[in-house]
Amino acid sequence: MTGTQHDDFDFSSLSLKDLIEARDLYHFHLMSKANVVGTAIGLYLIRKEEDWPQARGEGVRPRRKLTFPRTFANSEVRDYSWPCILVLVREWIDEEDFGKKGMPAPWLTVPKRLYLPDGRIVPVCIVLAPPVPQPEAPGREPVAWPKATFGGGLPVYVEVQHETHMATLSCLMSDGHTTYALTARHACGEPGTEVSAMLREGLSRIGVSSDKQITRKLFSEVYPALPLRQTWLGLDVGLVRVENAGDWTPNIYGMPPIKPLFDIYEQNLSLRKVVDHSVVAMGAASGLLQGRIKAMFYRYRSVGGFDYVSDFLIAPAKEGSGAHPGDSGALWHLQMPGPNGQEDTRPLLERDLRPLAVEWGAQVFAEGAERSTYSVATSLSNICKLLDVELVVQGDDGVSGTWGAVGHYSIGTLAIELVKDATLKAFLQANADSISLPLDDLKQEPKNKDLIASGLVALADVPDIVWKQFPSPHLNRKGEDTGVVGGRDTKMVGFRSTGPEHPNHHCDADRPFKGSPTLPEACIANPNLLTAANWNAYFDAFPEPVDVLHRGILPFRVWQYFERMKEFAATDSDKFIAAAGTLAHYIGDASQPLHGSTMSDGIPSEKPDIPRDSQRKDNQGRLPAFRGEGVHSAYETQMINMAAKKGLLFKEIRKNLGADHGLPLVRDGREAALATLTTMRDVARMLPPRRLIDVYEKSFAPDSPPHTKALWDAVGDETGKIMALGVRTLAMIWDAAWKAGGGTTNHGRIERGILRGHYENINFMRSVTVDEIEQEITNPSPDDGGGGRARRRVRATTRKGQAKTKQRRKKK
Repeated sequence: MTGTQHDDFDFSSLSLKDLIEARDLYHFHLMSKANVVGTAIGLYLIRKEEDWPQARGEGVRPRRKLTFPRTFANSEVRDYSWPCILVLVREWIDEEDFGKKGMPAPWLTVPKRLYLPDGRIVPVCIVLAPPVPQPEAPGREPVAWPKATFGGGLPVYVEVQHETHMATLSCLMSDGHTTYALTARHACGEPGTEVSAMLREGLSRIGVSSDKQITRKLFSEVYPALPLRQTWLGLDVGLVRVENAGDWTPNIYGMPPIKPLFDIYEQNLSLRKVVDHSVVAMGAASGLLQGRIKAMFYRYRSVGGFDYVSDFLIAPAKEGSGAHPGDSGALWHLQMPGPNGQEDTRPLLERDLRPLAVEWGAQVFAEGAERSTYSVATSLSNICKLLDVELVVQGDDGVSGTWGAVGHYSIGTLAIELVKDATLKAFLQANADSISLPLDDLKQEPKNKDLIASGLVALADVPDIVWKQFPSPHLNRKGEDTGVVGGRDTKMVGFRSTGPEHPNHHCDADRPFKGSPTLPEACIANPNLLTAANWNAYFDAFPEPVDVLHRGILPFRVWQYFERMKEFAATDSDKFIAAAGTLAHYIGDASQPLHGSTMSDGIPSEKPDIPRDSQRKDNQGRLPAFRGEGVHSAYETQMINMAAKKGLLFKEIRKNLGADHGLPLVRDGREAALATLTTMRDVARMLPPRRLIDVYEKSFAPDSPPHTKALWDAVGDETGKIMALGVRTLAMIWDAAWKAGGGTTNHGRIERGILRGHYENINFMRSVTVDEIEQEITNPSPDDGGGGRARRRVRATTRKGQAKTKQRRKKK
């Protein structure tokens, strides 16, 4: 980079780690110098009046060097600015004045560069920034407050020791189940303190402060790869547990709809990524705040031998402006470049803004005749990491599946390695990225829209992402097509669609049947009970009516799959892969205890340990929750995602896997169905649904960790075991169907478009209900390539099954 070299050392090559190491080594030396206020990490500030360099080296040694005091206001970061340590001083003293009468001694001069033991040179940029007291006058209110809906940017109030503290609501956060409002810690109070926010009609209670609060954290714990000793990282944030999430918007008032956070951490952090970039926020006291990030890791205090630093130091966009008391908690957004790649000058609501940091304090500097308030802010990425929560973002691009995609793809990926037949194993490996996603890609839950837009939904989650949707075109009230090509749903029930695919994913099998404690145990003891007639008899005996779309037939779905895979093994290689991949989904469902239980999302007849509101509503408002309500998604999606993200899940599964599946091969579809029932029985014994519900209920206690952590701490070991059993069962059925069908050839990689064509054809592995499943197993629907006739057949299947269910009820 032109103008960044000095004495044959390229300053532009200095890393963030180099700068922090130099500051750590020289910190006490620098702080002993005359007038030094503090230090920070940043890019060299060039006086705005200085000429731009015309030749190499003129950046460091300009032809017309200006020497008047450098301030944040009269200088700027240019594209050739080099990494440096910023040293802030109270008074500007020219170098030649040191040692004169009444002036500091010569050895108190701030050095222009620092030398590290290995020869690295780190430049120093001196900035005049005398601190002054913060003005007490509050700022202005940004807008008329909303009438009923809470959101970021509103003022939040708490009473502590008979004093009212005010701050700004940042945004909504979630630990996977509970929703929180983020704000400054001093506006939270002790855990359990009532917190209110301002609406147009006045103060309204929003909830109580949680125990998720942080004042400071050792820098070395937050950034273990960056060498800064005896240093606290100031955080000062807290979470308020909101009472009614339905009263909130995740958006910030006066700002564009909130987007995913701008995620920064020590491995991807660089000065060029954030320093001198524009940021905006909405403060409850000041309204719209605009500024630029001037530095990182600003040292603002030293007490008891420990320094205190903040993640970001943000300068106001205009001199004399800045945050006021009451703006603490405001969410700073990083402004991304505009459509032309330059600074975005479009109206605020049209800009691409990414949540970056939370305001928690301020430092006022005198800049000539003006006083400017600089914000100190905490990285939102650090907040999410330390409090184990995630930013809530509005949108319909939610995570996939009833049991999250992470779970299904984990089963599919790991099973390939356990297949015994070498030819089949090689064939599956050649198509592994079509069957599932690599484990390294599963540390964050894939989104439905992204998987669909990729051109091929990895097969292991096709049954959720594609088949449990309306077929395209399906227009909503706005005229938007919300359908999916290949979707198999046929009607709406409440706010969700349903159809004949849904009962293939589960079976409420934990009630007594034919003298056995559960349905699986009855069928394992007497395989002749595995018929559609007996299945209907089992559901007919329920105390409440069970319609055809809730009569789960998961074992029969596996039976159907085995028979088709046996046919495809030697004759239709691409259909074999399409079937093998989508089968992974159903075996994954079988390995989850809540998919085989009447307690799939709690126990409606029992009250919760700690009374709370449900997400369900009637005309009067929210209904009270029943015991365990919400456990399904908390365990099968949020906990699984959390464990995968932290590198815990796959390690736990692998502890229970050997070199191959180690199971005897089944010979036909009936035996495959019985193997599925055996898996369901064993899973329920290893991890009983009631135990999951008990742990989940305890996690609502005020002193409990987040639901995801509480669940993993209690049942992580059992989760690894049951998922490993699912992996082994899937590998065994693949092996068995290949052998039964006479598969002998590795056909290599199948084109993704061919596989997509199969799963978009609704007669491929046709979805039916209990009343048609036996017919579909023995005499499958012809593969006609889908289209209108096939879509009508799905609807006819649903109507036919519902009619038969009504007939059975009349006979009873």
